Amino acid sequence: MGRVKKFLYFISDKKLTIGSAAVILAITSLISNFLGLGREMILAGLFGVADHEAGIYQGAFRLPDFIFNLFILGAFSSAFIPIFISKIEQKAQKAWNYANNILNFLLLTALVGGIILFIFTPQLLPFIMPGYFWNEADRNTEIFQTAVNITRILTLSPILFTIGNLFGGILNSFKKFIYFSLAPIVYNLSIIISASALKDIVHPVVYAPVIGVIIGAFLYSFVQLPSVLSSGFRYKPFLNFKNGDILHTLKLMFPRSLAIGVGQINLLVDTVIASFFTGGIAVIAYANNIQTLPTVVFGISVATAVFPFLTESFARKNQKAFLSSFSWGTRRILFFIIPATVGLIILRAQIVRLVFGNDVFNNGKFDWVATYWTAKTLGFFAFGLIGQALIPILLKAYYAMYDTKTPLLIGVVVMIVNILLSLTLPFLPALNLGISGIALAFSISGFLNAGLLFYFLHKKIGALDRDHKIFDSTFRLIISSIVMGVVVHYSLYFFDFFLNTQRVVGLIAQTFGAIGIAAATYFLLTYLFKCEEINFLLKKFRKPANQES
Repeated sequence: MGRVKKFLYFISDKKLTIGSAAVILAITSLISNFLGLGREMILAGLFGVADHEAGIYQGAFRLPDFIFNLFILGAFSSAFIPIFISKIEQKAQKAWNYANNILNFLLLTALVGGIILFIFTPQLLPFIMPGYFWNEADRNTEIFQTAVNITRILTLSPILFTIGNLFGGILNSFKKFIYFSLAPIVYNLSIIISASALKDIVHPVVYAPVIGVIIGAFLYSFVQLPSVLSSGFRYKPFLNFKNGDILHTLKLMFPRSLAIGVGQINLLVDTVIASFFTGGIAVIAYANNIQTLPTVVFGISVATAVFPFLTESFARKNQKAFLSSFSWGTRRILFFIIPATVGLIILRAQIVRLVFGNDVFNNGKFDWVATYWTAKTLGFFAFGLIGQALIPILLKAYYAMYDTKTPLLIGVVVMIVNILLSLTLPFLPALNLGISGIALAFSISGFLNAGLLFYFLHKKIGALDRDHKIFDSTFRLIISSIVMGVVVHYSLYFFDFFLNTQRVVGLIAQTFGAIGIAAATYFLLTYLFKCEEINFLLKKFRKPANQES
């Protein structure tokens, strides 16, 4: 009966505590990202690395993503939630009017941006993928026309995601995370089903997952709709520039949009550089999708759960609660991300072989050369995981205080460093990094970004770790992770002795066996070191969902 109650609590449309929100977001993010890896397995089997279709599919996202991230996402990540929460506390109807006003404004923006991109796609693509289409002769091919068509189809996605992200902003404001967290799952499922079902029907085959992207973007919004409606939202088709809400939102989101633009410029530069390496765009995309998993599951999930609490604490001028929420979130992120960094570096080759290089899914498309470069790139991405995972919660702390300018200025500095490193590291003969140099540049820039955000946040509000909990916890986690890494490294030899790891079954046994040993070793050590975070997890599994703190 207790399990039934837990399940009913899970699927109910209730406000959640910070602990429940973090756990639910982490679990659903884990599911979504595993589906994302399944999606990438299918795509690797369809395209491989060296095929033009692999680079076209990955590169075609850059322009629509740029439109959405630059002009739309900044509103939700830094402006919408704080303003919406403040209006809810004043009067509910004001909040709903504000939501409709912002939704209509951003939809109009996305529509205009999409039309412009649709018209000028043929002129813009050669600048995004010069390694493919810089020469005039390359633009008179079926491959180029396919790339143009795919990019134009994908211009629909920013419009659909605008609706989904506003719904997500509303649900986050009410601390309702269930249906919000299900949206990425249905998105990935749509791509997987479409790619699998249509691969033998459509031509070229690259259209198969693209259709899934558009359907998934629609479902991303649709799955959140019931919870949004139950919260009180009703759509109204109006635009009001006179009440100052749009201008206020634009003032807050402008620095954040520029900061996101800085990140998008980094991605564009990386895509441009990668296009000059054979299969470079696909290698970067595949490796990045693996390393993103722990960042999204632990970094973004915890930061998303903490953000409303940071916002409320700041609005009520409760600095103690603000710092407590920040410390709580930071320590939970580090608890998972430090061992994930060590594990991913050690198991990078096994993971790449298992996800992309196995002979069940790859259809001979993902060969040993592709495996080598993807694993090498993944290793350098993994090196920067800690920095990348801490950036979301640091940014949320700034946005909760309505400070979007400081992250922007830091982002500009980081962008310049990343571009310089990306233009240098892959081409230094002494290092022989090749395409993996872009990943190393990304990781170094990530550490610099996190370090500068932490430093200036410290200057802004004082000591961030007044009770030394973050420092003490990090020290214990590092020791535990190092010991875990040594154990996992030698466990690979143990499994290699008894198993034929050249076969899929042997590789699965080796990889998951090593992961199991890693988890057992790490959790045992953190328990013996009396880390607060392991006790938090144990309590989560012992207590009913509605009783945790």
